[in-house]
Amino acid sequence: MNLRIRELGHEYVLHHVSYKPNSSSFTEAGNLYIEKVVTIWLNSKTEFVLLTIHVSGKLAIFKSGDKRWTIINEMSSPFDDVIVYKGRFYAVDNTGRTVVVAMDKNLGLVGNPVFGGDKKYLVESKGDLLLVDMYLSIDTDEGGIGYDASQDLVQYMSERTVWFKVFKLNEEGKCWIEVKDLEDRVLFLGDDLTFSAQASELCGCKGNCIFFDDNFFYSREEGIDGSMVGRDIGVFELESGCIGPLRNFPGYSKMFWPPPDWVASTSLEFGYVLNIHA
Repeated sequence: MNLRIRELGHEYVLHHVSYKPNSSSFTEAGNLYIEKVVTIWLNSKTEFVLLTIHVSGKLAIFKSGDKRWTIINEMSSPFDDVIVYKGRFYAVDNTGRTVVVAMDKNLGLVGNPVFGGDKKYLVESKGDLLLVDMYLSIDTDEGGIGYDASQDLVQYMSERTVWFKVFKLNEEGKCWIEVKDLEDRVLFLGDDLTFSAQASELCGCKGNCIFFDDNFFYSREEGIDGSMVGRDIGVFELESGCIGPLRNFPGYSKMFWPPPDWVASTSLEFGYVLNIHA
């Protein structure tokens, strides 16, 4: 078997100062303060600027040499995601309103709200900025089995992802235009990283679909061949509207073995590797 490893992006994560790397408890304070951060390097990578989302839902910016984070108080609605696009910071709130964040902390509107969904992601694909709108539903665990006291309540009842819509930014009109077909592109959505790839370059993968992390599908099981069965990964096909755990889509699971950390929301490690079988 030939194995190629392809780097598709870099992930940066902030941990609260009380973070304990050897802890596996979900109640530890360190596990509750893990935030996505995006980075712009300046002056041949000797200086940098960081952008993240504060626990208040506001944006927070940090420049190398600063002693503390600066909270940007301007906020119509809590922010959902941040990204670096064409060398600049972009942020989207939970209405879909999207802004470009200048180094002087000023916000400029680049995309008006789209509303509708429950969580927004920003993804770059083929030079375009996409907004992915995730729709959630509160549901009980798969199978419809009643809650047992021995079960973890979080496992029994959680937010289930039921649908996605994808939009492309029209910069001149400052609006989002819905995209019905991603063609040969695949989108990957994680808590700390979003990226896209060309499906034809990924073994066993077809285009026009979205991979995402989703605790509702969480499973630590492995198939008889050692391939991954669940592990927080969901798949959504735009053409058919089919959505479900990775195990329901034969052929995809081997692409995610060993499990990359961007889809393992319970993981405490940094980075990820996507295996591509030639």
